[in-house]
Amino acid sequence: MNLFGTDGVRGIANQDLTCETAFRLGRAVGFLLSHDRPICVGKDTRVSSDMLEAALTSGVCSTGRSVIQLGVITTPGLSYIIGHFDLSGGVMISASHNSFEYNGLKVFGSDGMKISDEDEAIISKIISDREDEGPWPIGKEIGKVIRGSHLVNSYSDFLKSLPARDLSNLRVLIDTANGSTSAIARDVWRFLCPNADFMNFSPDGFNINFECGSTHPDSLASEVARGSYDAGFAYDGDGDRCIAVDEKGNVINGDKLMAIIGLHMAQNGRLSKNTVVGTVMSNYGLERCLSSYGIRLIRTQVGDRFVLEEMLRGGYSLGGEQSGHIIVGNILHAGDGILTSLCIGEILAGSKSPFSELASVVKEIPQVQVNVKAACPDQIVSLPKVQEAVKEISSQLAGIGRVLVRASGTEPVVRIMVESEDPAIVERCIDYLKTIVEQEIEL
Repeated sequence: MNLFGTDGVRGIANQDLTCETAFRLGRAVGFLLSHDRPICVGKDTRVSSDMLEAALTSGVCSTGRSVIQLGVITTPGLSYIIGHFDLSGGVMISASHNSFEYNGLKVFGSDGMKISDEDEAIISKIISDREDEGPWPIGKEIGKVIRGSHLVNSYSDFLKSLPARDLSNLRVLIDTANGSTSAIARDVWRFLCPNADFMNFSPDGFNINFECGSTHPDSLASEVARGSYDAGFAYDGDGDRCIAVDEKGNVINGDKLMAIIGLHMAQNGRLSKNTVVGTVMSNYGLERCLSSYGIRLIRTQVGDRFVLEEMLRGGYSLGGEQSGHIIVGNILHAGDGILTSLCIGEILAGSKSPFSELASVVKEIPQVQVNVKAACPDQIVSLPKVQEAVKEISSQLAGIGRVLVRASGTEPVVRIMVESEDPAIVERCIDYLKTIVEQEIEL
């Protein structure tokens, strides 16, 4: 049984995700990752992160490995530090965009990327089997804890060094979701842009992602329009997502951000193989836009790790998800919300057009997604009646739209997506599929 979803081991802290699980995962990581260098641990701002950090660190140290505790940092920041300081790997404690009662454990190898499916299976087996023959070192062989919060500054300095254009004339509003970017984003943006303002940057352990950040951009949108800002940027709890807002208060999702960045890279000869990597959730409007400029869109299954795998396999330089995971591969092999916003900021600073005009290049077609709660979403999706319903709707939408029914990799829900030029068709198909899924859950 693989305990890892699309974004690590995740669940309600102290219920689904226990200290024992964190300790055993620490043991497994101590065994699995290369033994010649320390392992780093980072965390977001939710109340359970300290508890899980203690258990995880104990597990690693009990194998004789030393741990560098970075403290609060973004997920891409941890990825950067692993590579920059040549560490054996690391673990990020975060449930990303989920509410505060959830938490998660994301494991990274020495390359700064999420570990392979095979390594996930090994760790899952060690956790699930509850059989541990050691080693259990004693005395001087026990691992040490190294305080490494100062290393976070190297990540901030890296971000500050990225823009080649002066951003000081921009007026931007940043929503840090009371999460991992709360301090880092203010440090970076204040250095680059004195006119930057901030909201939701006071984490208390419970307010991470609460009615703010990339999953709740409405308040940011209102403030941007009211305050006459050039743009607004909203990150999620662990800082790997960015959703933007234009000067009129319109929300700009990951598809449109990819189009803006992709076209800019292509114009400057930096879009490798004239290709962008998206997912099955990417709106057809993005594909149509890119195609009109001679740029190909390749789709993968949902999950930034799958986007990155395809980028590395094909040698592509840009990829991402509609949800705001954007990977600029020639800069960093990880989705990074702050980096994404800096890329957009640099494009805006060099453009005579407002943000809304740049984003209008993508004409999205109606796409609706609904979530249906299910204890075992994988099982529900694979049921014959659900599969038959999906085939039926796919046949009806042939040539005029798309349908996707999948189990979420981060939450106990079945996600239903329908896309078509006709909004009435979208609603009818969504209602039908939702009814079928709910009926199967009740059986």
